[in-house]
Amino acid sequence: MEDRSHKNPFKKPFSDLKELVDSIQEHLERPATIEDTNHRLTAYSSHGTDADPARIGTIISQRVPENVINRLWKKGIIPKLIQSEAAVRIPHIEDIGLRDRVAIAIRRNKEILGYIWVIEGSKKLTDFQLELLKEAAIVATPLMAKLQQNRKRKEENYQDFLWQLLTDQFKNREEIHEQINELQLKIPPVFNVLVFYFEQDISQEMEEQISYLITTSQKITNHFLVVMDNELILIASPHPSQSDDTAFDGFISYFTSEIDNRFSILGVRGSSGTEYRDISKAKKSYQEAQKVLELKKNFSEELINVFHYGKLGAFLFLDLFQQAMPNEHPAISKIEAYDKLHNSNFLMTLEVFIQQDSNMNAAAKKLFVHTNTLHYRIKRIAEIGNVDLTNTHEKIGIYLSLKARKLNNK
Repeated sequence: MEDRSHKNPFKKPFSDLKELVDSIQEHLERPATIEDTNHRLTAYSSHGTDADPARIGTIISQRVPENVINRLWKKGIIPKLIQSEAAVRIPHIEDIGLRDRVAIAIRRNKEILGYIWVIEGSKKLTDFQLELLKEAAIVATPLMAKLQQNRKRKEENYQDFLWQLLTDQFKNREEIHEQINELQLKIPPVFNVLVFYFEQDISQEMEEQISYLITTSQKITNHFLVVMDNELILIASPHPSQSDDTAFDGFISYFTSEIDNRFSILGVRGSSGTEYRDISKAKKSYQEAQKVLELKKNFSEELINVFHYGKLGAFLFLDLFQQAMPNEHPAISKIEAYDKLHNSNFLMTLEVFIQQDSNMNAAAKKLFVHTNTLHYRIKRIAEIGNVDLTNTHEKIGIYLSLKARKLNNK
């Protein structure tokens, strides 16, 4: 067998990833990019006419486009890269602008530190060139490890700051801004605090999977992230490509779904506090997000599609309502007594009717009864409870009483 060790251009130290990626292009004669484990661009070579939309989009945004990442997951390419120590061929995918590629993971033992991607084109890499790419990935390991270490050190500093902020440890705004300047933190002009509750404590492996999903998503711009036991807290802003009104709802749905689909982590619940412009309000937004999760736990059906504090509606006032009205609406006890005596379910019917905004058709569908049957029931309920169900204020009072009862019996 021919001894090719003298032909290996990667049997030497490299000062940085830029020097390495240029060497990959020179010796493989193909454009190359190096990404970190969350698909953020760390170095790229020059290119001529070989560039495709996926590469150009990556260079412009300094990260692989979200639609490209999602497709590579769906096609099983990223899981294959994670599992394989050899280079992997990725065939052309027209609709995401990806030409034929060869990629390899940069790994430190079992830990993935990043990836090297090479546009292959019509002229395939030889077996020897694929071996050279593997050697390049080995050389990249200490360079990527150093980059990762620097990022982690910076994250540790801001996580301490974030906990002090969320637990109200600063005496005043001046003290907050002194710490911001000392840590050289970039504070967003507007932000919301997002909270995700996990059913188990968040392990180091889970934290890496969480970081991956957040970083690769282009639905929000995450500024700070901290983990405490089974709670994930983000300070984030809508991504420039997203509508302010829907960005966080969309991201929360995406995150809870994808962390199940990709990493089999079940039962994650998410919420968002109010948007603020003053970073000293982070604690308030955090508490609001926690309140959403608390109410969603007690009213899972009613609030199934509610993630934002500002959309809690009447549920926001349950505590105040209980203080102002310690006794239930008198109609409730009358209807409940009738139900017990006649083995009926008029109280539940009333609750569904009000919850469906007094819409007979919607309520009948929810109760699996004919609208004529519901008309009769509502008429009897009004008589038994001595209530005017055309009066919005009275209906709201009854509804809040019923929800307060559920809160007390949790």
